Amino acid sequence: MLAERDDGPWIIITGDGRILKNKPERTALRQAGLCGFVLSPAYQKMPINQVASILVWRWPEMEQLLGLVAGPALYELPINRTSKPKQLPL
Repeated sequence: MLAERDDGPWIIITGDGRILKNKPERTALRQAGLCGFVLSPAYQKMPINQVASILVWRWPEMEQLLGLVAGPALYELPINRTSKPKQLPL
């Protein structure tokens, strides 16, 4: 079951790709039923206002993608606005 409040499911967004290598963190995400996005490494070199701009621009796509998923999921969000998010192992 997705972690949910009255205003909908929670979405996790992180720039720390190490979450994929840390088995306890992945297990905790799975058990909590959370969905989210890992920002590609290219975001690390961008000013925060540009990162925010991309996230706002892609937000409808992110919500739609997570609406298709039943259960926990994790995706890598590429910096290129025309590239599709890639599902990651959780």
